[in-house]
Amino acid sequence: ITLNKPRIAITAGDPAGIGPEIVAAAVRHPKVLAACEPMVVADTVAFALHHQSLPNVEMLPVPGLKRKLTLGEPSKEAGRSAIECLRIALGLVQARQVQALVTAPVSKESFHLADYGFPGHTEWLAHECRVTSVGMLMAAGSLRALLLTRHLPIADVAAALRSETIEEGAALAHDFVKKILGREKPKIVLCGLNPHAGDNGLIGKEELKVFRPALRALRRRGISIKGPAPADSVFRDMAKGRYELALAAYHDQGMIPLKLFASDQLVNITLGLPFIRTSPGHGTAYDIAGKGKANPLPMIEAILLAADYARRV
Repeated sequence: ITLNKPRIAITAGDPAGIGPEIVAAAVRHPKVLAACEPMVVADTVAFALHHQSLPNVEMLPVPGLKRKLTLGEPSKEAGRSAIECLRIALGLVQARQVQALVTAPVSKESFHLADYGFPGHTEWLAHECRVTSVGMLMAAGSLRALLLTRHLPIADVAAALRSETIEEGAALAHDFVKKILGREKPKIVLCGLNPHAGDNGLIGKEELKVFRPALRALRRRGISIKGPAPADSVFRDMAKGRYELALAAYHDQGMIPLKLFASDQLVNITLGLPFIRTSPGHGTAYDIAGKGKANPLPMIEAILLAADYARRV
């Protein structure tokens, strides 16, 4: 292993989704092979179910799947297979056999059916690594958004945005921009929750009562963040280079502009873990699983980003 070519564990995700297809395509891509040494952690049956030949790269087989598994449907078996691959891949990271982890998408429903007690990758990894503070950073080219709240109904977002939530996300974002992107003075902005960032209390009070006190507390810790700023201008300004990362108040506030800007480059980066972990920024796409229609570009981007970040830590 050379410093410039890290070894990366890649899991195939939910075997009933598009994971095996996009992994098979990604690890054959010349840019991926030039950037890293991929190690696929998956059940060989998953590739057979998708009519994919096994990738010609290092592979750690994780047996257990039955050939009767139905593509395009969540199941207990699919959830257990995805978790077992993830468990083995995490062991490789912890044993320092690999320098980063890239995960193909899993199904929250399959995870639930497998009864592991976690809704997805991020929560499972946080538990196994015994970390209490993790963040979901979404990146699409030069746009980056850390989602302060994730999969919540809109009606619950305001109550979930406490000062502690903002401070925790901001600290993770600041650390990422400094240590991974290598910026001495990170340019980070906090998006307001309400239109016009509350218009000084005329359109909602969250910015005055929660957001600004959180920013003051962060400044006392030496973390300087702009805002709260109107979200409808933040991402335009980031595309022009004014910011390196935005703190999005809720899921769609961050995801919509990123998907419009560069959907083929959308990557999920987990902050707060003791290693680099990325994933393509989409789901299992059950509706097209096994049909040869899956776009591997976000998976390719996830691997390239993991390789790039692994060289920096």
